[in-house]
Amino acid sequence: MNPNQVSEKPTASNVRLASLDELIENFLPAHIAPVPSRHRLRAWLDSARVPRFKPNPTAVRGGGVVFYSVSGVEKLLKTRTLAP
Repeated sequence: MNPNQVSEKPTASNVRLASLDELIENFLPAHIAPVPSRHRLRAWLDSARVPRFKPNPTAVRGGGVVFYSVSGVEKLLKTRTLAP
């Protein structure tokens, strides 16, 4: 890493994919309160058909962490929540 570069914390503007835990810890608290449980959030994202990706797409069950499109989550929040 270049010493002149500042390491920045990932934000929604520079992150493309995030796991449920990453969404709950880093992204959702800035947009909604209280943050829903993992189970409810997954059901919400799946019903809205937010794009998701697996590290091993050939695995049917137990394929590891599922990553969701952060831009898809942002779009969902804009369309399903009231603007301040």
